[in-house]
Amino acid sequence: MPSLFESAETAPTIADFVKIPLFLLSLNGEKLFKWTPDEPPSRKQKILLRNFCMIILFNLIAMVLFFFFGQLESALDYTALTIYWGFALNSLMKGGTLWVGRQKLEFVIKGLMARHPKTPEQRHAFRLVPYYKKIIAYNKYLTIWHLGTTSLFNLHPIASSAVEYLWRKDKEHGFNYRFPFMMWYYYDEKKPIFYLLSYLMQCCGSYCVSFLFLGADLLLITLVHVVNMHFEYLGRYIEEFQPSGTDEDIEVLEPLVTYHLDILGYAERIDSTFSLSILLNYMGSCMVLCLIGVQLVGGTEFLSVVKFLAFLIATMVHVYFISYFGNNLIDLSSGISDAFYNHAWYKANYKYMRLLVLPIARAQRYAHLTAFQFFEISMNSFKSLCTTSYQFFTLLRTSLEEKPN
Repeated sequence: MPSLFESAETAPTIADFVKIPLFLLSLNGEKLFKWTPDEPPSRKQKILLRNFCMIILFNLIAMVLFFFFGQLESALDYTALTIYWGFALNSLMKGGTLWVGRQKLEFVIKGLMARHPKTPEQRHAFRLVPYYKKIIAYNKYLTIWHLGTTSLFNLHPIASSAVEYLWRKDKEHGFNYRFPFMMWYYYDEKKPIFYLLSYLMQCCGSYCVSFLFLGADLLLITLVHVVNMHFEYLGRYIEEFQPSGTDEDIEVLEPLVTYHLDILGYAERIDSTFSLSILLNYMGSCMVLCLIGVQLVGGTEFLSVVKFLAFLIATMVHVYFISYFGNNLIDLSSGISDAFYNHAWYKANYKYMRLLVLPIARAQRYAHLTAFQFFEISMNSFKSLCTTSYQFFTLLRTSLEEKPN
């Protein structure tokens, strides 16, 4: 009769945990590390990377040219342009951060692979399946919502123009050549073939930066989630440990201390890799939240309101999840010190009690994410972000509503 723990679904690996974020990044040809030392770069990866560079360069040039030759008719156009630029630059920065910190990420992922529970009993003790199902569900939700929002931005202009053209009785004015984003081209983009080419490049560019934005954030919360799993298991193991009062207890304590230091080290490397990205993410989110608020209040077209509202929700959910997992990291890593205090240390001998002082002191240094050392990431920082964004929004809205004397 098969064991309760031998089901195939109870054996997800680290590669399974990070498969969604790494897949999203691979769509741009970005490969952060090799799973095996002799793994060669694939031809598909090289093609995707060249396509990504070509698409991004083409769209960035068109966006820069818009500053010189484009026209902005209202305050809503200015806020929309700022939102597009902010999102694009934030996404490219995230991709660059991952590339710069790829060696740290490789160290963390391979270290977690070495520490990954291997036996059915260990997987059950780590609560591996619930942790895996939770992060996969979050990754899928964020991916579907974010890419759905991107598709809404991409399809809205051409769908609106097509419906308008088909339902208009007077065909003399012709087709209204709308684009998803504000760009300027050195050729006549209102010719059908050039319009389709430009429109396709804008759509491809928006998906490319969305893959970067999504891949970086999902990789961050996934790695933090796996580290949280180890902290929770370690805390439970320490608290349930019953010393026997002999020197053999020290042989149990030493691996636990080493294990704790390893997990702390992984958390510090994750923070050092993503801290600048998190800071810019918070700053960019604050800007996007208040500017999208202006768009929602001042927008007139229903579908425009819907797409910016969807983008607002996507932005808030991204920051919320980073804050949520960062808050869990603080709580679970802080719990290691409590576990040392709460376990039956009084049953151990004097030598064990004396050695226990150092692990307790080390456990006082909890793991956490930071925004480039400016502040810790937690649910309190998320609340502060929402408050600050609302204050900026009200200030910006008031200044736009004031009529000149």
